[in-house]
Amino acid sequence: MTNESDKGTDPNFSSVDQSDRTVPVNLRQTGRADIKLLISTRARKSPYWHLAVEAGCWRAELYNRTYLPRGYTPEGDGGSAAEYEALTHRVTLWDIAAARQIRVQGREATEFVDYVVTRDVTRLAPMRAAYVLLCDSSGRMINDPLLLKISPDEYWFSISDSDLALWLKGVNVGKEFDVQIQEIDVSPVQIQGAEANRLMADLIGDIASEMPAFGLSEAEIAGLPVLVSRTGFSGEAGYEVYLKNSSTHAEQMWDTILRAGEKYGLAVTGPIQPHRISSGILAWGQDVDNEMVPFQVGLGGHVPRDKASDYIGRDALERMRTEIASGNHPYKLTMVGLRMDGDPIAEDYLSDFWLVAPSPDSEPVGFVTSASYAPKLQTNVALARLPVELAVPGTQVYVFDPTIESTSRSTPAVVSDFPIE
Repeated sequence: MTNESDKGTDPNFSSVDQSDRTVPVNLRQTGRADIKLLISTRARKSPYWHLAVEAGCWRAELYNRTYLPRGYTPEGDGGSAAEYEALTHRVTLWDIAAARQIRVQGREATEFVDYVVTRDVTRLAPMRAAYVLLCDSSGRMINDPLLLKISPDEYWFSISDSDLALWLKGVNVGKEFDVQIQEIDVSPVQIQGAEANRLMADLIGDIASEMPAFGLSEAEIAGLPVLVSRTGFSGEAGYEVYLKNSSTHAEQMWDTILRAGEKYGLAVTGPIQPHRISSGILAWGQDVDNEMVPFQVGLGGHVPRDKASDYIGRDALERMRTEIASGNHPYKLTMVGLRMDGDPIAEDYLSDFWLVAPSPDSEPVGFVTSASYAPKLQTNVALARLPVELAVPGTQVYVFDPTIESTSRSTPAVVSDFPIE
């Protein structure tokens, strides 16, 4: 049992200032526990879950109360390094059905969606996608989904890990827009990697190469109706394929993609860390959560100044923008990239948030949220939350080794812009 008076020296009681949060991030260093994820009926299995297991999935996590595969290649056969090689030199297939699809449909769909997101969706053309933010009235983020505009009367939110459907329905209780809000039986996969363009051309024809970034297209794979977007979470070339009536047709589409991908050396993998981190692509719940605001995590560019219509959180966000311009930041920590020295990080997912200090012998003031070895850059890279005064490219900081007994050992790191280069 640790006494209250010991908190200054015990690494389990971090000195990081989280006084701007209602619920602090748990920075206790607990190590990687030797336990198994319980697979039960409490969480949802995606339509591809059994196919992922057949493909060798040995590691998964919960995302939107759905099992999300996160590792296939055994560590003895190269593990995440082999999956990274498949992404950067060949092509990969991911089950990301945990990114559930929430459809907003109806006569006032554009007006409703425009009210709940910060960007101006009236400027978004039909059959285009956009990364969007939804905030509450205090400017804190609710979700950062990919928005698919099928038509002015129909939008899909491909959601991050939070109950966006409940939020949208709750908003409309008082507003009564003429819309229907519901989850639909559509489950995406991602096709990502160096050969993604050629594989998709084989699957859906020339339209694959004609699609612009964030473009959408209706297509068929194995005679099944799909919506395809030229988007992804990898930093490589890629597409997302949204299978309609996925509960019925998952095997047929999955098997067709596997067969078509054989000549390109397709590997079934989960999302792969190094490119995501070095590109500054944030993972909900890991790098960003609903106690944070867009300006805090480098997403101020998604909060336009000139949007004509009102939206939830606008007044609070504009006040924050003014405060920040005057040097008064309404938050304690801000997101940065790091280039880290030391041996290549062996683990591609952190079990704890690693602590960060301005010098090897000072108290921690921030923490790493994601870290990985980036083979392309031949260095370790990370995303971290640091005090604003340290969030300057070129600033030297020190990352404490994640040990339960002590955090006295440290690794030098340098603050970087995004992308980390």
